[in-house]
Amino acid sequence: MITEGILLNLLIGMGTLAGLWFVYLWKRNPSVVDLGWAIGLTFMGLTHNLNGDRFFVGKFLISLMVLFWGMRLGGYLFWTRIRLGKKDARYESLQRNPKIPAPLYFLIHYFIQGCFQAAVGFVFIFTAQITTLGSVWPKFGFLLWGFGYVGSIAADNQLHRFRKNPDNRGKVCQVGFWNYSRHPNYFFEILIWFGFALIGLSARLGWLGLMSPITLLLTMSLITGPISERQSLKSKPDAYRQYQKTTSMIIPWFKKIKTTSAISDS
Repeated sequence: MITEGILLNLLIGMGTLAGLWFVYLWKRNPSVVDLGWAIGLTFMGLTHNLNGDRFFVGKFLISLMVLFWGMRLGGYLFWTRIRLGKKDARYESLQRNPKIPAPLYFLIHYFIQGCFQAAVGFVFIFTAQITTLGSVWPKFGFLLWGFGYVGSIAADNQLHRFRKNPDNRGKVCQVGFWNYSRHPNYFFEILIWFGFALIGLSARLGWLGLMSPITLLLTMSLITGPISERQSLKSKPDAYRQYQKTTSMIIPWFKKIKTTSAISDS
């Protein structure tokens, strides 16, 4: 069952990213790949948890959680970035790679992301196997997912409002959760996936589902986060360097040095 689940995840992930690659060719905006996480993982969760003849209210509840997660993340990305045609500086720098034609480069890049998607969606193989929510782990998992979900909405809204204010141009956001973490959105996202993992923990070999949030944690800590921060250091070097010195990267914590709510290079 695990092997079939992995192959299904790869098929969904690759199919989703291949479709978005054609959107990239149409819009010439490689940032559309970010929608792939919301779309692909939502399809994985729904396919695993709604599959089978036996109805179980827990699977329906998990499917709703997956759907709410995907709609929130995908809707936020579309409304604040894709709809406006914004191009992520990370992908713009990759697009200028002279060694490989940009379309081929991004096709490879998208397929690699599809593999990461399959790894993160691995947890749904186990949430789909549970037949009861009576143990403590699913209950704790639901609470953790809810905390992460609400926190991710709050963190994204705080950053969005900060960026919309023209007075904050050139400044580093240190409002709300961003005062205690440089990437609180990553932190709450990781909590969501640990929540899913705990829900599936009571399934046979369910502990393997912990690989999903751990994969996400390592990806955000070692790849996504550093790439994002390099771009921030280019646009506001002094302010962001000070932010790095005083503020935890992912896990919210108290500042090392007391600073104001926004640092600026100007």
